[in-house]
Amino acid sequence: MLSFSRPIQTDGSVCRWKSMLGLAVCAVLSVRSGENKPDVGGAGKFIGQNVTEFAQGVGNGVDYQLQVVVELSDELAKAGLSHTIAKRKVSLDEPEKTISIYLISAKSLSCTLIARAFDAEDQEIGRAACDVKFSDDDAQYVSFGFPPEMDRETVRVYRISRKSLVTESAGQ
Repeated sequence: MLSFSRPIQTDGSVCRWKSMLGLAVCAVLSVRSGENKPDVGGAGKFIGQNVTEFAQGVGNGVDYQLQVVVELSDELAKAGLSHTIAKRKVSLDEPEKTISIYLISAKSLSCTLIARAFDAEDQEIGRAACDVKFSDDDAQYVSFGFPPEMDRETVRVYRISRKSLVTESAGQ
């Protein structure tokens, strides 16, 4: 037997399945003009369309909430690199705090990119690296995995730059 009394937590307020079911029943009981019987098929279609629109709205809201602010260094921009969308990845399987950026390269480029996370006070609070290889007129999603200790809720901007040769040779 189905039970609709389990509360759902959304933004601090509690909705009950019974309330949502009650609204659906009211819609089903809408009467066609001039007839005395409920328009069950029409009400079902109405509910289906509205539930779909609601789900799309929730999806768009979640999609927007996952977007992050990214800035590419001047050096990368001069090398022909640009980006369109950047989002946080959410995964229960991976403890890393990952962002994924869609990068577009007008020219071929092969290097290590460094993503630095900065907070509201413009202090670096995390760093991640990724090796990339682009051909002329190429594009790909690039993911940066930050340490699980980083609080990504405090990140204001991710700045992407090319790892310098001095840094590479100093680390060896």
